[in-house]
Amino acid sequence: MKRNQFQIQADKKNLLLTAEQLVFYKQSKVLEATDKSGSYYYLIFYKNDFINGIKRNQIKINSHIHHAFTKGIHFDGDHPIARKLLQNQKAFHLISINQLYKSIQKSYSKLETALLLSYFDSFTKTGSIQKLFKRTFYEYRRNGQNFIAYQLLKTYSNTHHETKFIHNMMNDLQLQNYKALYQDMEKVYEKDPIYFEASASDQSYKGKYSELLYQLYQEQNRTLDELAIRTVRLNRKFSKSNFDAILSILNDFQLEDQIQYLQQIKQNTDVTEHVMKLLVASERANDIAKFIMATDYIPSGDQMELVTKSFEDADANVISSYFDESAQRLLQLSEKNAVLLEKLVTPFVSAFLQDYELRNILEWLKPFRTAGVSLPIERKLLKMKAMTDDPDQQFALGEMYVQFDQLEKSIDCFKWEMELHPEDRNPVTYLSKIYQQLGDKDEASAYQQLLIQMSR
Repeated sequence: MKRNQFQIQADKKNLLLTAEQLVFYKQSKVLEATDKSGSYYYLIFYKNDFINGIKRNQIKINSHIHHAFTKGIHFDGDHPIARKLLQNQKAFHLISINQLYKSIQKSYSKLETALLLSYFDSFTKTGSIQKLFKRTFYEYRRNGQNFIAYQLLKTYSNTHHETKFIHNMMNDLQLQNYKALYQDMEKVYEKDPIYFEASASDQSYKGKYSELLYQLYQEQNRTLDELAIRTVRLNRKFSKSNFDAILSILNDFQLEDQIQYLQQIKQNTDVTEHVMKLLVASERANDIAKFIMATDYIPSGDQMELVTKSFEDADANVISSYFDESAQRLLQLSEKNAVLLEKLVTPFVSAFLQDYELRNILEWLKPFRTAGVSLPIERKLLKMKAMTDDPDQQFALGEMYVQFDQLEKSIDCFKWEMELHPEDRNPVTYLSKIYQQLGDKDEASAYQQLLIQMSR
């Protein structure tokens, strides 16, 4: 699978990074990436926005990133969600923590500024984030913004373990009035969405506040956050309404990414049927062949024609990779219908001829005989096996290899026939056409010239 790579700018240099894993944690997303030398970078997002990235090979225990990787929702770096996150960003410029502090104050409130800086506590001086929260708290208090000051305390307590400072300030008489509000999560949702999300996402696996959380994400246009939570819930317990909501979000993804996402979640009939629907729309023979061979899905009558054609059009190495398990699967797909089974088996035999001996392929056909199905293709292979060591049958054998699209093997047969019957134009004609098909114009031209000389 192609790795998910992207460019960043750091120290006025453009670097190519490879995404290794993506974690959703509360309002943040942490993308772990590596450069060509194996160094690690951590790119941090707040809601939909890229905030900054840091190059580090070690993370502090109990830092935000440490908690994210131990408690968050994980996706591989090449997962469609990770690719979508990167596609949604215009550029990645890495700056110093001091530059970051100056920058985010221009776009975010003092409360959010303190929260965002806390995401980088693995890279800042010990105690500096706590000092920033305290300083911001006292600034709100001096300005008479007591509720926002209380919000800040709740945000800080959710970011770090409750400290003596938080405990004392929350029990301050001037702030006691706000304590009751935080007992009702619906009111918290209205008054303090930052704290609501941090608390609700901690319980996303239980789903207690998931509907309100989805509503928040929809209001903030944060479809990836919603998709992450929904994915966790769907993998734990399938829900048709949740699955339909996921499909709605996936409509904004490229078709290839929709298919990949659905193939990576817990499978059931609804999921596999939708994957097949998308594969049919994609008309990608290799992907359809892999899906049919890797699952128990039984295509409908209309789909079976496409499946048969996909087997015919798929790369030989893809089909050949299913040598060991394909016979039983083809029996299942055909329901022992001899006509359909012959159509399904033919592209497999053609692919196997590239890598396996005739005797191995005849052995592969044994389950069909055992099931009481007689296939014309088996009689043809038996005939080919008998011809293999017969010098007088090399032309006929070459023609049969051509029927199975085994052009390289047919060449040896026709060349042998030329040696036995140098006056016969037929093997020369075949060789000229075969080399033309293989793209070897020089050889094709040489045999064409030979044909001309034979006509004189």
